[in-house]
Amino acid sequence: MTEPDLKSGGAVPATGISISVILPGIVAMLVSLWLIGFGGMVAKLILIGFWGICVFPAVLQARLTGDGLVAVLLLAGLVGVIGLGDAGTDEKVRLIGNLLILPLGLICGLWLGRDCLWVMVPALILYLPMASVFQITHEGWRLNHPFLFLGLFALTCTMRGHARGWIGGGAAIAVALSQTRIAVLALVIVFVGRVRFSRAVTWLCGLPVLIAAGIIATMWLPRLLMTHGSGRLAFWRMFWDDWQTASDARQWLGFGAGSVEAVLQDLPSAAAFGALHNDHFRILFETGLIGALFWLVGWGMLIWCARGARLAICILASVAVTMVTDNTLSYGHYLICCGMAAGIAMRENADARQ
Repeated sequence: MTEPDLKSGGAVPATGISISVILPGIVAMLVSLWLIGFGGMVAKLILIGFWGICVFPAVLQARLTGDGLVAVLLLAGLVGVIGLGDAGTDEKVRLIGNLLILPLGLICGLWLGRDCLWVMVPALILYLPMASVFQITHEGWRLNHPFLFLGLFALTCTMRGHARGWIGGGAAIAVALSQTRIAVLALVIVFVGRVRFSRAVTWLCGLPVLIAAGIIATMWLPRLLMTHGSGRLAFWRMFWDDWQTASDARQWLGFGAGSVEAVLQDLPSAAAFGALHNDHFRILFETGLIGALFWLVGWGMLIWCARGARLAICILASVAVTMVTDNTLSYGHYLICCGMAAGIAMRENADARQ
C-alpha cells in the first residue's frame, strides 16, 4: 500500500481506498459539510455511513482482546446508560451517534492509514475557502469554522510531502484568526505532539517564532487574551445546583440525553447560549455518576491505548481539552478528523516497533 503525500500536481497513487471510492467519498464529505449549517443529524449520518462502510470489513475481522476489548466495553457501558436513561429516542440516538464518531475515526486511521487523507483533506480544502467568512461580534471580528480548520491541521500532522507545511500552516493561521481561545490552545497541544524537541533547530528557530507570535496576538488578536467566560460560568453553576439538589436516582443515572438543551430552551436568557459548552459536565448531568465514570475511564483508556505515539496522545488530549469549554461532541467532522489523525499516528508507531 503506497502512502499519499498530497503533493501539488502529483498523480494519485494506488491506495487501499480505490479511486472509485475516493471521488464519491469526497462528494459525500462535501455534502455532509454543506449540511452542517442546516443542523440536525443528516450531516453526521452521512459521515458515519460512509466511513462505517469503509471499515466494516475491519469490524467483522476484528478480534478484540486486552486494551481494545476494555475500550469497547467502556463505550458499550456508556451507550447502555444512555439507552436506559429517561429521554426520548431521538435524543438518545443523537447523543450515541455523537459518541461513536471519534472511535469511528480511530478505527479508520488504524485500518486505512493515510488513505483516509485522500477523502477528508481534499473535501476540507474545497469546502473551507468557500464557507469561511469573517464575522463581526461584540468582541471584534473573527473567522468562522475554527474546529474544522483544527481538524484539518490535525490531519496534516500525519501527512507527508511538501504540501503538508502549506496546508497545515494555512489551517493554523485560520484557527488563530478565529480568535477562539480553546481552539488555539488545542492547536498548540497538537503542535507539541509534532515538534521534535531533541533538535537544536527547534529551539533556535522555535523560540523567536513563539515570541513573534505572542506579539502579533497581543496587537492584532486581542480576543485571545480575554479571560471572561462568555456567560458559561453562570449556567454551569445553575446546572451544578440542579444536579446537587436532584434525587439519588438522578445523580447516579442522570437527567437523560437532551435534558441540557431542554432546560436551556425554557430559559429566555439562554436562548442565544444554545448548549452547555462543557461536554464533560454535560455527560455528568445527562448520564449521572455511572455514565461519567464510564466517560472518564474511557478517556483514560484511549490515552493508554495511544501510549508510545506522542502525536496521538496530544491529539486526543487536545480534544478532551476543547470539551471543557465547548460543545465538541456535536462537531462530528472535527471529531472524525482527530480520530483519524490519532489512529494514523498509532498505526505508524506500531509499524515502527515491528
